[in-house]
Amino acid sequence: MKQVHSTVLDILKNNRVKGLLLDVAGGDGGFAVQLNQIGFKVVFCDMYPPSQVYTPFVQADMNQRLPFQPEQFQTITCMESLQYFENHKLLFREFKRIIKKDGQLVLTMPNILNISSRIFFLNRGYFKYFKPFKKNQEGREWDKIMYSPLSFVEIFQLLHGNGFQIETLAASQYRYSELPMFLLYKGVYTLMSSARGDTKKSEMLNFLYSKEILLGDHIIVIARKSI
Repeated sequence: MKQVHSTVLDILKNNRVKGLLLDVAGGDGGFAVQLNQIGFKVVFCDMYPPSQVYTPFVQADMNQRLPFQPEQFQTITCMESLQYFENHKLLFREFKRIIKKDGQLVLTMPNILNISSRIFFLNRGYFKYFKPFKKNQEGREWDKIMYSPLSFVEIFQLLHGNGFQIETLAASQYRYSELPMFLLYKGVYTLMSSARGDTKKSEMLNFLYSKEILLGDHIIVIARKSI
């Protein structure tokens, strides 16, 4: 199991309210099985049917309207998959439609805004997590999909635009070798912050200069539907 999956499991197992959970783009269903084991009633969906099904599965194209009822799920997880989808605006509207009010949305993704990723992009012109030269492995149909990576900036806007409030920002692990650069960024931000006035802008900037964004490898965003 990837570190990011293990971290999310550790967070979710402490939920007092579990209920029905949808794991979006759940692959072979392995993570869905782990979620079942910590008390959730799990359905997972994917564009490609798994070879074996151990928990309820629904085939779905995440670039289209999802085949679920309004306010059907207490929790939705989407792990390491957003970069494979074309229509993020539609997907987040669908998240809003099918999750209950006060329901929890859990997103994880490679963090293209950490310090090393920014430096890599400056040198290469593309993000290290999403290299344009992919090897298409047999049985991995998703390798043929062109990447559409999102940064935390787009995630923040999509969540707020669809009535979600961010509750938790975490990281799978931290790149502490880049700590001196983090302290430099943080110092510059502290000097800038005294001039802030816009609440929404301040919230986003606080996240953008956090340890999670600047040093985090893969980021974990947990949001709650407020409207």
